[in-house]
Amino acid sequence: MLAVSAPAERPPEAEPSAASGIVVDGLTKQFGGIYAVRDVSLECRVGQIVGLIGPNGAGKTTLMNLISGTLTPTGGAVYLDGKVVSATSPAACAEAGIARTFQNIRLFKRLTVRQNVEVARITRRRLARGAEKAPSVDEILKLLGLDGIAEAKAGTLPYGHQRRVEIARAVALSPRVVLLDEPAAGMNEQESRALIGSVQLIRDRFGCGVIVIDHDLKFIMEVSEYLYVMHLGEVIVSGIPDEVRHDERVIEIYLGRKARK
Repeated sequence: MLAVSAPAERPPEAEPSAASGIVVDGLTKQFGGIYAVRDVSLECRVGQIVGLIGPNGAGKTTLMNLISGTLTPTGGAVYLDGKVVSATSPAACAEAGIARTFQNIRLFKRLTVRQNVEVARITRRRLARGAEKAPSVDEILKLLGLDGIAEAKAGTLPYGHQRRVEIARAVALSPRVVLLDEPAAGMNEQESRALIGSVQLIRDRFGCGVIVIDHDLKFIMEVSEYLYVMHLGEVIVSGIPDEVRHDERVIEIYLGRKARK
């Protein structure tokens, strides 16, 4: 049984001052007198897949917005490769090496799948970062199973395919860390299982870290190497998936009952 961890606990084998990947240190966001995120600390090393789970309203997407520069924190900081990236801007975070997808899909719906990915490649070239390991558009499309629909208009695709296009566009930025907000939403079980392999391939091929939010617990338990559980704006539990799934507080939050002894 995993003991409930303090928010500042780090994953095994990681140093608090780790210079390769994202370190979130005591991040807080207030809206008036309400804490949307409170003293959250977590870490995702380059080459690691980290899951973030919690019920609706737990603060997961707000945390993603803070990490990616969409929101400015009230307190705490976000470090990427040892440098502060919080309280900057989405453009500055992208330039530093943070790419993301959104809970609400934001594609160029009148452009083809290929054109959506090419736009991201143009942005990467402008940033002049990651050129030595930059994947081709064709490689990205094949990696995410989109090569067969590359010339289709993005707005005509089923929801699950649009999710994959968003991920492909994020990967085309050659990021150090990718933030995936509900990537399995709208996918059936077969598509979700295929997505697990795609996320792992992204990590292996491009050597980036991946932080995943999803309500599909089966998906996120299988894809993640380490998990953080949020509730009411705070991290209440962290650990490897097998430990987290048997934690009493996690069971109570999701199922509304105590775990059996």
